[in-house]
Amino acid sequence: MRILMLAGGDSDEREVSLNSGRAVYEALTKLGHTVIAVDPASGRSLTASNGTYLIGTGESPSKIQADQTSGEGVRQILSHESEPKSEVVFLTLHGGAGENGSLQCLLDMAGMKYTGSGMLASAIAMDKEKSKRLFESVGVATPKWVLYRSWEWERGNIAEDIVSRLPLPVIIKPNDSGSSVGMSLVRTDSEISPAIELCFKASPNMLVEEYVAGRELTVAVLDDRAFPIVEITPKQGLYDYKSKYTKGQSDYTCPAKLDSVLARAIQDSARKAYDVVGARGLARIDFMLGHDNRFFCLEVNTLPGMTNLSLAPMAASADGFSFESLVEAMIQSAVKER
Repeated sequence: MRILMLAGGDSDEREVSLNSGRAVYEALTKLGHTVIAVDPASGRSLTASNGTYLIGTGESPSKIQADQTSGEGVRQILSHESEPKSEVVFLTLHGGAGENGSLQCLLDMAGMKYTGSGMLASAIAMDKEKSKRLFESVGVATPKWVLYRSWEWERGNIAEDIVSRLPLPVIIKPNDSGSSVGMSLVRTDSEISPAIELCFKASPNMLVEEYVAGRELTVAVLDDRAFPIVEITPKQGLYDYKSKYTKGQSDYTCPAKLDSVLARAIQDSARKAYDVVGARGLARIDFMLGHDNRFFCLEVNTLPGMTNLSLAPMAASADGFSFESLVEAMIQSAVKER
């Protein structure tokens, strides 16, 4: 099959995306597919003349600079793609226009089949506040939250409003980004303002969320199949960007050591969250499990990471999927759904 793989993009998660692209590119070539790998934000091919993926062969992600928006890059790629046209677009983009529905809209208009969720589901899942409202509508518990806009911070001090509405500690994070970019765990009043400033650097929309102390869990779902639960144990505090993408900074247990009835309940809630946002293909649903065994859904990730540290491939592996078979299943899901 001829596959166009997109990686990189212009979001804060660009480096993660380029590394996801490397793992997926290698899997696709092993599977015998013909792969065209392109970064929509630099307009560059991601493969060398000998067919090897550039990242990991002496060129770092930071050296491949984004010089245009992903949307403009995709328009150029689709309009200049040579015959025969690609049969499937494999998306390894994370965050920004690659995950918020903008790119998916372009691909829909071009009549292209692609991996992952469609335009509407991508947009909803990227908006954490809207997702939470949908979770509640189907009985999926989620931590209490308050949404703030950047103009509220500019017009007045909202730190006092936060502590009046939610008891500390709280999580302060962008409402519409991923990979924990701009996220902070706030335990004291003095930490609120720096956390707000950090958050608004990443997004004009800030979600302040009740902090649930306990165990961090995630469930990968592929179509109607929920994979075994992964438990994440950061070695130092919060499961932030460094803990996620630095080898050795977190420990993972899969399947998570949970009572079987509790595990099934969490997987059922993951499927409900997946369904209510309209997700398709592979997605990952994050949870916190409190010390009282009450669990809360945090968010749905419609384009989960595909690096060697990523959780969805880890969960699939525990269910008998090699990395290559997971990639192939994602392709077949894209072909089937569209």
